[in-house]
Amino acid sequence: MNSQIVLNEDEQDCLQELMNIAYGSATAAITEILDAFATLSIPKIKVIDTSDLKQYLSTQIKVNSDHFVSIQQINGLLSGENLFIIDRESSNNIAYKFGLEEDEINDDELSDIILEITNILSSSTISTLAKEMDTKVSFSPPDVKVLESIDQLDNQFITKYKKVIIISTELNFKDLNIKGELLIFTTDNSIMFIKKVINTMLDEY
Repeated sequence: MNSQIVLNEDEQDCLQELMNIAYGSATAAITEILDAFATLSIPKIKVIDTSDLKQYLSTQIKVNSDHFVSIQQINGLLSGENLFIIDRESSNNIAYKFGLEEDEINDDELSDIILEITNILSSSTISTLAKEMDTKVSFSPPDVKVLESIDQLDNQFITKYKKVIIISTELNFKDLNIKGELLIFTTDNSIMFIKKVINTMLDEY
């Protein structure tokens, strides 16, 4: 394993603190939009080979029914992709919260809502993280697909990079029975950028 693209314990702890700040911003934004209290679990951070990504997702997320998967590319020194995964029941419950009636809900309506949720989560989380790291990012339009299993995830990201930092958290509206999973994948070059910024922060403190 290339030690240059692995985070040591201090680096991972520092990134954890930065992600806590970023997810706090995302929690506030999503709570305001849906007018319901949301929680984002403490982010889990892991560096893996991209060849192991599908296996990791199938183990961690355990998709055993229809899920909507939204993928959005992140551009800049902090680059990679956001992946938001939510099951159909949770998607329907979000649609109800947006004011749709049962007979108005279809995959197109659900996809539009999930795109909006993805944009909120992405812009809040990554923009806050980028600000903490004194850099800027831009986002490509997200794309939503309905998958029956993680094996159907046809993502070119897996073939582009050797390793990836996975930063994952669970979005939960307990009273509304809404739960989704947000994952942030970073490129090899971004891992090097993150390490450089984090070590500068650590040296300052």
